[in-house]
Amino acid sequence: MIPIFDSGHAGLINGFYETPGKRSPNWECGIFYEGMGNRWAVNRLIELCDRAGIPYYHVSPELYDVSLQERVKRANDIYAVNKNVYFLSIHHNAGGGHGIEGFTSIGETTSDKIAEVFLQNFKADFAHDTTLRTDVSDGDLDKESNFFVLRNTLCPSVLLELEFMDSKSGYLNCWSETVMALKVESMFKSIVKVYNEL
Repeated sequence: MIPIFDSGHAGLINGFYETPGKRSPNWECGIFYEGMGNRWAVNRLIELCDRAGIPYYHVSPELYDVSLQERVKRANDIYAVNKNVYFLSIHHNAGGGHGIEGFTSIGETTSDKIAEVFLQNFKADFAHDTTLRTDVSDGDLDKESNFFVLRNTLCPSVLLELEFMDSKSGYLNCWSETVMALKVESMFKSIVKVYNEL
């Protein structure tokens, strides 16, 4: 299965961030803008896919904030011509917590199988470094949500929250080059597994 990458929210355009909110407090490393961090992760994943010869799509390559509706439309247009795809939306979280979360739509679908690959790899790769926030009540690690992109994409869809921007430990992880590199490597390992086995 081929990933459809989605970088949530805007990037920095000439030093300006157009998305309201979606940022950390201005602590010692400066403000961490969510869309900026999301693009760091997706762009690194794209490079790794290119080097490995793994195909992909990207529904939000622009630096401006592509609307939820437009991102879903682009994903559904891709799915209309290629059913062997899944939507992978990359985000950073807020709300004062700490750690990684993975979300799928409500109910048992192929999305759960894909999310489980990513979350199991995160669990193994970050066993001593960060918290994996899960809901195991239905037998897997993902949480279920009615997020717009999860309920409106026609293909299987997974949304990953890589860390909380507004807790001090999460904020420092967001800015850490080492932590970002490890998260990208873990996600790429999952992309390879999903591509080869699902």
